[in-house]
Amino acid sequence: MIDAIYFDGQSSRRQPVTVVMHKRVVAMRGDGIKLSHRLSRLRVSERLDHAPRILYLPDGSRLHISDRRVDKLLAANGYREPRVVRWQRNWILSLLALVSVLALLLSGYQWGLPWAADKAARHLPASLEQQIGEGQLKLIDSQFMSPSKLDPVVQARLQRLFSQMKQPRGEKTPYRLEFRHSHIGPNAFALPNGVIIMTDELVNLAESDEAVLGVLGHELGHLQHRHSVRRLFQALGVGVLVNLWIGDVSSVLTSVPVLLLDQKYSRDFERESDQYAIDMMQTNGLPLTPMAVLFDKMGKSAAPDDGEHRHDGKRAERRRGREEDDEAAEEEAEPLEYFSSHPSDAERIARLLAADRSRK
Repeated sequence: MIDAIYFDGQSSRRQPVTVVMHKRVVAMRGDGIKLSHRLSRLRVSERLDHAPRILYLPDGSRLHISDRRVDKLLAANGYREPRVVRWQRNWILSLLALVSVLALLLSGYQWGLPWAADKAARHLPASLEQQIGEGQLKLIDSQFMSPSKLDPVVQARLQRLFSQMKQPRGEKTPYRLEFRHSHIGPNAFALPNGVIIMTDELVNLAESDEAVLGVLGHELGHLQHRHSVRRLFQALGVGVLVNLWIGDVSSVLTSVPVLLLDQKYSRDFERESDQYAIDMMQTNGLPLTPMAVLFDKMGKSAAPDDGEHRHDGKRAERRRGREEDDEAAEEEAEPLEYFSSHPSDAERIARLLAADRSRK
């Protein structure tokens, strides 16, 4: 026999009662109270260290029992804690569950999201891609760029040379090459509607047509692999995962992991497009060293960063003193690469030069 508090479910009135459990029957007695129920018909709350055990009766009333002997009484009458509760109290199983959840989240981030984003991008209506791209182009022209001042002869030559190039695996990726005078320095980027923007500043910085063609091949790789819409879907997926893990993706704090995780995808896309440019240049028998030289020059330039699609390497390296030893600066900047949407200049240049050497 143990003491308990009875609530009738109709009011907040506390009524002291005594409880007896015998042969899987729970009986309670108090002032004007005489009830009994089979234990199997009651819902029993989870055992907590600093809270009473609550027995929910079929009629909506309940018993609050603070006496710790209730656990033994319940067990003696055949009550077993739910499996989940037993797992929670087993630290080995709890640790395994935590590891499993982490493994599931990491697997989804590493393989699941890219796969799902690729599938979704392939089924995205072309009309919607056109609409997204046209909207981006209007924004760019209204705020960041103006009509090209490049010699029309140069524009026509680059248009012709690039149109004559074969894509690596015989693809026929549709595109439209446009030139713009930029307020953000040397740059090139591809929009979801197939438009490739090449800035006058990048053409003027390049020492040869081969360097420009290599950059255009890189941008065509973005179009071929549908990186713009894939990145959009993956960013949405990252937001969902972070929301599940942290709980509120709308806050400033939780936007940081979303940004960092999305940057990893962006770097993967850049490497994929770099490889596409390498394959395309090699397919057409063109050298990659001019493209590497252009990347090096852009990395050393002081052009403002556009924050989205740049070929100028890590901003952190430019902010360091120009007189620092290059090797030391690169070593210091390596931890910051995770914050960048592009691989480091050193990595990209080394890859291009290695590809050229492999052809000799």
